[in-house]
Amino acid sequence: MKPGDFLLGVLDFFAILLPGAMATWLAIQYIPDPVLRDALRLGIENPGTLSPWVTTGAFLLASYVLGHFVFMAGSKLDSSYDHWRRRTKPPGSDKVYHAARKLQESVTGDLTGAEWTTLKWARAYIQVKAQHARAEIDRLEADQKFFRSLVVISIGFALHFFLSEAAPVAGLIAIGAAVMSFNRYVDQRWKMTELTYGTAVIVSKLAPPAGAAAGGGGTAE
Repeated sequence: MKPGDFLLGVLDFFAILLPGAMATWLAIQYIPDPVLRDALRLGIENPGTLSPWVTTGAFLLASYVLGHFVFMAGSKLDSSYDHWRRRTKPPGSDKVYHAARKLQESVTGDLTGAEWTTLKWARAYIQVKAQHARAEIDRLEADQKFFRSLVVISIGFALHFFLSEAAPVAGLIAIGAAVMSFNRYVDQRWKMTELTYGTAVIVSKLAPPAGAAAGGGGTAE
């Protein structure tokens, strides 16, 4: 088992399933009990011992589906992150990014542009050259995607508490959670991008010269 094999599951859990579970719980509050009970029975006249399994399965399925919708809504925050980065981290001062950009142009100059960003290229480069080096990058990516989705979920909870529960204190707490989640999101995303750029550059510098593996008796790629 390689580190990425497990961390891909962690990415799915934090980016999709966990936010989706929170969204599902919130959605359940607006579904009448008889309607929800009939939906979970799936037409079974006498569910008996199957009821807990059906309920759990339906909850997980709903969490997975809603998690993708939350993920899609959270991705709109990336433009806010780009604005924050340009304001607080001017592109001209980001030496790590420029080093990765230079590497990208020297290796595959035709793979540049909006559809193939330096970040996407650096991740693919690390995947090909040193997959084991992605463990920490994937952890940071899981964190930033979770907190990005948590911004959306917190706003949903704030609206729920303000409009449906008449609980302004809980609503203010949810707004505070949204603000703190956004701050954590931009912090973790910045660390993830810088680590990705830096790792790609380091991997390229540490790559053995052509033929070195064969001449030294090592295993050829």
